[in-house]
Amino acid sequence: MSPGEFSALQASADAGDPEAQLRLGLCYERGDGVPLDYAFAVRWIAGAAEKGLAAAQCALGVRYAKGKGVDRDYATAGRWLRAAAGQGDPRASFNLARLQMAGVVPELVAGEISQLLRYAATSGLPVAQLAYGMAMHVVAQDREGKEAAAQWIFAAAKNGLADAQYQLALMLAAGDDVERDPALAVEWLELAVVQDHVAAKLALGRYLASGGDGVASDPLRARRLLGEAAAAGLQDAFDALEVLGD
Repeated sequence: MSPGEFSALQASADAGDPEAQLRLGLCYERGDGVPLDYAFAVRWIAGAAEKGLAAAQCALGVRYAKGKGVDRDYATAGRWLRAAAGQGDPRASFNLARLQMAGVVPELVAGEISQLLRYAATSGLPVAQLAYGMAMHVVAQDREGKEAAAQWIFAAAKNGLADAQYQLALMLAAGDDVERDPALAVEWLELAVVQDHVAAKLALGRYLASGGDGVASDPLRARRLLGEAAAAGLQDAFDALEVLGD
């Protein structure tokens, strides 16, 4: 951000524009054009939240949940996230559901977690699509329910979420609620690896080390991927490298 742009943003924030206050707070949080200052960032974000800006309310709730720039306070986090969720903010709905699943913020009504996740998922938020799909997968009692769960995970993977691409690959490799397709599993692992997903590197490295199931072996690349996963601390990658040998 240029000095002129920052001056204009500061002026708008000083004048009480909540969107400018949120943006300014994020600048202080990132150290973008100003010294890094988490506490000062929260002051600006809180100002925007108090004016009713849903995105700021969500941001403030997340910071209270993480204890970033403020003392961690789950009750306050839940209050701000609920305010933002009440305005239809999908990220707030997702984060509120996560706090409820962790048991640090109570559900107000039975089934609220599922409702919040579904809303965030149908709003197109990939992390919510994965979370909702995984939740459905756990409780599904029949094939129709399991296929519906898989479709949400597929949606998150298609939207570029590396965790979902990895999860979908595992399902395809095992034939878990989807038709088994190891070659397609490798394609999804490749997409996750591009995003530096460590567990995907381990899984793809194992596939390439052995080959088979329509997947061509590539010991050299397998060794490189397993080495990267091992360097990231995955013990299973060390074990796989030992099996691969010299």
